[in-house]
Amino acid sequence: MASECYASFVLTGLDLNPDEITAKTGVIPTKTWRVGDLISPQATIRYQHNGWRLSSQRKFVDFEDADDLADHVRAVLEQLHVSWQTFVEVGAQFDSEVCCIIYTGGERPAIHFDRAILNQLSELNAELDVDLYVLPEDSSERTSAS
Repeated sequence: MASECYASFVLTGLDLNPDEITAKTGVIPTKTWRVGDLISPQATIRYQHNGWRLSSQRKFVDFEDADDLADHVRAVLEQLHVSWQTFVEVGAQFDSEVCCIIYTGGERPAIHFDRAILNQLSELNAELDVDLYVLPEDSSERTSAS
């Protein structure tokens, strides 16, 4: 199994209003939620903070190298650039994070972020989280990274 990668920019906070973030930035998020919403329809666990998420999407990533995690992060950052200064401001006001997910069947995927990516994450006051899931070779069941 080749690696599959996803990346998202996430803003969270008790005082965060997802609709205001969308209105301020003009960027349509992949997902929003509010305190008390179920994390997933099958779950009983509820969100403890309000949130706004923008995920990497196929149309923004060159999928000849879809397993390049840095390409997914770059794709998310490019989507933020239409309202970069506003995202810098809200990143200082709320918790911000770039979440990365890698599914692999045992291959060792490259995890490398160049200086340009790290500088942009710093401007956004964003933490970086990388989750690596090593699945059995015959596994076709992956959790959707939405």
